Amino acid sequence: MRVVVTGASGGIGSAIVDLARSRGDYVVGISRRRNNADAQYGCDVLDLPCLEAAAREVGAVDGIALVHGHGDAAAWNKGVEDLEARDFLKPFETDVVGSFNVVKAFLRNLGPGSSIVLVSSTPAMVGDRYGIPYAAAKGALIALTRSLAKALSPIRVNAVALGPIATRWTTWISERELEGFRERTLLKRLGSPREAAEAIYWLLSPASSYVTGAVLVVDGGESL
Repeated sequence: MRVVVTGASGGIGSAIVDLARSRGDYVVGISRRRNNADAQYGCDVLDLPCLEAAAREVGAVDGIALVHGHGDAAAWNKGVEDLEARDFLKPFETDVVGSFNVVKAFLRNLGPGSSIVLVSSTPAMVGDRYGIPYAAAKGALIALTRSLAKALSPIRVNAVALGPIATRWTTWISERELEGFRERTLLKRLGSPREAAEAIYWLLSPASSYVTGAVLVVDGGESL
């Protein structure tokens, strides 16, 4: 396959890049920092002209994994009484508007049966007292996923709803709080970036050729 991965330098993004390349795929990485993809573009997902220029160079692709996201430890830990309206704007802009920008830029590169995968989270479905602005943005991504699945068919559009995956957010809370996240899962542990990447890769690949408009929950049983 020829696939595009945004957020390609992050924990899950780099895991997808490495996984896809290990299986013989050609990977285009989009991130503001250097990544391990075959071709690299330093576009911000809010920079539509940069994304469009990259799409013109890349040509046809089989799939897009939208793994970028906004991270801010301060907003993650704010309670309702401390949150402000502006705390919701950046996560929404990066996750939702940024994802739409990438889809729009690369739409002509996709053909029937191509796959787009967005990354949401289980708090988008069940809520959480942590990262309320992020949960709200991830909820909007689920709505965007289902809308694009209808609007872009026969291009397939799906999402993964990730539970507690061991990425940089784990450094934003105490070890006691982190243990609470482990205990909330049925498997009593955090997921690894590789496990998240495997799920995203399945949705990218022809193995999921009859799946569209779906939200695949990958959370160790946290949301049950």
